[in-house]
Amino acid sequence: MPNQDLAFGIDLSRYNTSADGKGKVDFDAIAAHQPEVVFIAMRAGVSWGYQDPWFAFYLAEAQRIDRVCLAYHVLYPGESVETQMDNFFRILGAVDLSQVPLVLDLELDHGQSVGRITQATAQAVTILTERAGRSPLIYSRTSWIDAHLCVADLPPVHWWLAQYRWPRPYPLYTPEYPSPPYPLPAGVGNWTVHQTGSRCKSIGGASYFMDYNRWHGSKADVLAFVGQFPKTALICPIDHQACPRLFAEDFHDDVRCP
Repeated sequence: MPNQDLAFGIDLSRYNTSADGKGKVDFDAIAAHQPEVVFIAMRAGVSWGYQDPWFAFYLAEAQRIDRVCLAYHVLYPGESVETQMDNFFRILGAVDLSQVPLVLDLELDHGQSVGRITQATAQAVTILTERAGRSPLIYSRTSWIDAHLCVADLPPVHWWLAQYRWPRPYPLYTPEYPSPPYPLPAGVGNWTVHQTGSRCKSIGGASYFMDYNRWHGSKADVLAFVGQFPKTALICPIDHQACPRLFAEDFHDDVRCP
């Protein structure tokens, strides 16, 4: 399926805001962008002690513009998994976990064995599943997974896989890699999200580049993943066009459009 037929998303961390904090991500620019930014992933933290300083702002702003949010946390495989997951949930606070899927970011091996990395990942996945009530996503790339992870020994997860085109020299932007990611890691039969680029044009960010992503499906599939469903726009009695602000699901049966 061509990329333009797949729901489009971005992911953010502190690197998308200026170092002095004055150049913040403009979420109104994100809301106005075409193709529509359907989902936004954002880094919550790293390991057992680090919190991304812009996570709370990103989450609040993404929810303000009514985008599906994902929160990701970077795992250090040689450190206490429980302590790292405690840090993740501390950062999340009162976030509605039925609406914000959680992601385990696997990019660092720190010299640990395949057995240790697999054990740590499985433990982290189990904790996330039990506390959030749903299976998390794992973010990584095929080459890393094949080298450092035994997929068959993991509990059920969804896969967010990175695969890019060879980067163009600065200041050129690099186009998205066409989905699907290929090849899939050994033992992985399907994918949920494809990170299609890391040097794409920034959308509302202070950074020059931004990560782009495609969902394995449409906007309706993204919404269904978090238990939401597209709303039915009310038809304006004046111009007979779909209203961008009023939806049938927002009214009781006894309420009529004026």
